[in-house]
Parts: sequence; structure tokens; C-alpha cells
Amino acid sequence: MDLFRKKLAVLDLTHGGIPIAKKLAALGNDVSGVDVYGTVDQALLGELEDKYGIRCSKSPLPVSKLDLLIAPVHLDPAYPMLSQARSEGKIVLSHHEATGKILQDDPELSGIRIVEITGVKAKTSTASLLADMLSRRFEVVLHTSRGLEAWKDGVPFLIYRGLSITPGSILTAIEKSLEAGIKPEFFIFEISIGGTGAADLGILTTLSPDYGIANNTSLASDAKLQLILKAKSGSTLLLNAGAEKALVAAKGSRAKILTFKDPFYAESHVKTSEVPDFVLETEAGTAKSSAIPESSTPKEQAITPEASGSALHFLHRGEELFTASLRPGYNSLAYRTAFVAASAAALELGVERKAVVSVLEEFRGLSGRMQEKELNGTSLVDNSNSGMDILSAEKALEYALLKKKDEKKRSIILVLGEEASQVCEGLSPVSVQEFVEKFGIKCRHIILVGERMKAVAAKNVSYAGNLPEGLLKASELAGTEDIILSSVKCFR
Repeated sequence: MDLFRKKLAVLDLTHGGIPIAKKLAALGNDVSGVDVYGTVDQALLGELEDKYGIRCSKSPLPVSKLDLLIAPVHLDPAYPMLSQARSEGKIVLSHHEATGKILQDDPELSGIRIVEITGVKAKTSTASLLADMLSRRFEVVLHTSRGLEAWKDGVPFLIYRGLSITPGSILTAIEKSLEAGIKPEFFIFEISIGGTGAADLGILTTLSPDYGIANNTSLASDAKLQLILKAKSGSTLLLNAGAEKALVAAKGSRAKILTFKDPFYAESHVKTSEVPDFVLETEAGTAKSSAIPESSTPKEQAITPEASGSALHFLHRGEELFTASLRPGYNSLAYRTAFVAASAAALELGVERKAVVSVLEEFRGLSGRMQEKELNGTSLVDNSNSGMDILSAEKALEYALLKKKDEKKRSIILVLGEEASQVCEGLSPVSVQEFVEKFGIKCRHIILVGERMKAVAAKNVSYAGNLPEGLLKASELAGTEDIILSSVKCFR
């Protein structure tokens, strides 16, 4: 279905609906915008009406005279307009689908290849590593939760900061890039909960841990399958070989299917009949980490500080393509999915092996993703980022405890929580309470960040309003013989 001269409504102006509504209005459609959550400033709604001709409402609108609705995959299907649309047989497109249709018809994107990366974990790190690798040969624009960046010859330049990774934000990212006079050879987009169908290469990092969306009426993993089900003819999909649901969805796809196996990731139980195209093995000392039994869980797998500075062996269907020696200073095992996915994608897109190896060997970790730093003379393990969840916090604590033992440190000061509950659905206070009860004794003190964390109670706990305040308090409590572990869900 084309999006031209239609009468339509864009639902949810909070999570990426505004750029979609603007673009559709500019294309000649009769557009209404519905502020489903009532969170958009009235002045902005007025501007949308006055400047763009988009009629806005904070209440549900009748759908009988509409040609179609555009709604995010996470919206409760019981929302009155969606319920009415189903009863009247109206077409409902997702924000992803609408964005994809807009992108495919955009003449300004002629000659530019698009990479979309979705999944539960490792999206930002995969996208960032791939941007670095591609930039050794091509001009690249990267949009992730870290910001909108132009990459050339391994060097990033910030174009814009503050966009989310909703599908609608892709439209703004492209607009900001072109306004800056940058027309790259590649756009790389980190995208939440699915794909638009416009990608020349789509990457699925992981499907687990899964979680409910749309008021728990559906699973995020099903929504992420849009990357596969909407893939355009002639495109390529790079899928985690352990995500069986994705492999099933890919059968009969018009796209070229490639798979990768991360031997450390819990979901990578690959049937013997299914041979992944790309496999990553790591080696620390004389023991290969890939020897860990596939039946083990992340908690059972030994994560040691010595893993940094190890070697990577990258194989294509049993043949080793290259080996890379990693730098120390970060937990390289936290990047296992990103290493294999980015390397496979870069090679598929025409980057030379030596450039891929160079990026891996120069890599020092991403800020907020298991990177080791110093804070006022105290060792800091930085695990604060937009994708941080309670499982990530557990793994980070496990790593910090092993670092404490290995380096004979005195104690751990943990900074845990969220800066905003809206960041990728926030961090549940219930899960934090369970974490504190289970692991709190392993820390000398825990500083909980965020208003909602005040509901969490424990003996060795204090509170902070945001991450900088939490780190300041931790720095005041810690000495040079301690470790500060920062695990806060936040945009950075």
C-alpha cells in the first residue's frame, strides 16, 4: 500500500511518531497525530498543526473515515482506535513499516546502502564496531543510542545527539545528516524492536532474554522478526544462529541468509544439522573460551579479567579467516556477539580482512559497556548504558568480584538504577529489590539511582537522583583499594 494522498492517523507521538507524521504530511497525506500517552507539550502539538497541517489530539479519534492507522508495535491493542480499526477491518501499519515505505521511496537515498541492527543485546556495540570497520573503506553515518555520528577512516564526528532508536528517529537522523552536508555511502541504524524492510543488510544480534510488549499481549521477539519478514528482495540478513525463531521465519525469505554463532551466548544452541556461516572463538592463555559447554548458562561461565588481552579466532564454515589480539582494559567477553556480528557484516560488505583485524585490535571498549576506567584514583567498571538490564548488572558484578579477587582489592561500591524510567522501559524496582537481597552482601555499599529506586529497601543502601550524583557519592565512599561498579540504565 502506498502512502500518498491517504487520510491517516499516526498514533503515539511520544515514541517516534512525530517525524513519521511530519514526513507523511509532506508527502501529501491528510495526517492526524494522536498523543496516546498525553506526554507531548501542548506548544509542540500546536506547532505541528500550524506549521505542518497535522491535526493533533490527546484523545482517541474515530477511525471510520480513515484509510489506515500507523501505530508502534508496543502499543496496547486494547487502545480504542486499534480496537475499532480491527472491528472495521482498517489497515494498521507499524511505525517500522511506515518508516520503511518512506525510506524506499526517498530519492535522496539513491546510491546509499542501509544497515539496520536490532535485537535485545549488543546492538550499539555491533553498530559501532561495524561503523569503524566500514569507515576504513567507505564514508559512513552511524545512528545509535550514543548519538548520530559521521565516520571516516576510523574517526567519528558527532553530528547530533538526543535521538532515540525508535524507527521514526531514522527519518530525523537522515534529515540531520543531509542538512549537515553529509551524504554517506552507508547509513547504519540501531533500531528498537524490529526492522523497517528498507535495509540492504539487516542484523539480528539476539532474541533473548525475551520480554512482553503491548501490555504483555505479545513478545518483543515476535516484533523483532519484522527485520526478517519485511526484508526486501536482494537484501542480506545476518542472524544469530541460536535464535531458532528467527531461523524459522527466514525460511522462504527473499533475502540472502547468513548466520553467526557466538559460543558464549546462552541462546546459541545450534542443531548439528545447522552449520553457522561465521563462528567466533576466543583464547585466553592456553584455554579457548569456546570450550565452555553450550549447556552452561551465562552465570555458570567463568568471566575473568584476563579475558581482556586475549586472541580472537574468526572462522567461516570451519576455515579460519583471521586471528586478532585484543587490547586489555575492558571485558572483551562482554563484546562477543558484537565482535562476530560486526566482523561478518564488514566482510560481507567488502571490507578487507586486515581492516577488520585492525579495528578489533585497536578497540578499547565502548563507554558504559564493561569498560575499565579510573575515577579520582579508584578503579571504575563502567556498565551504565541504555541497554543495561538486571542480568547485565549481575554479570557486571560477577566480573567486578573476580577483578577484586585477582587484584586484591578491598571492596565494591555499586551504583545501580535508572536515570529515566522511559529508557527502554526502565529498570524494574522489583528486579532491583531481588538483586539487592541476593547480591547486596557482596558489596560494601550500594547507591541506588532514580526516583523509583526509593521503593527498594536494604541495610547498606543510599540514594541518588542521577548517575553523576551517584558516581560522586561512590567516589566519596571509595578509596584506591576499592572498585566502583556503575550499572545505571541511561542515555549516554
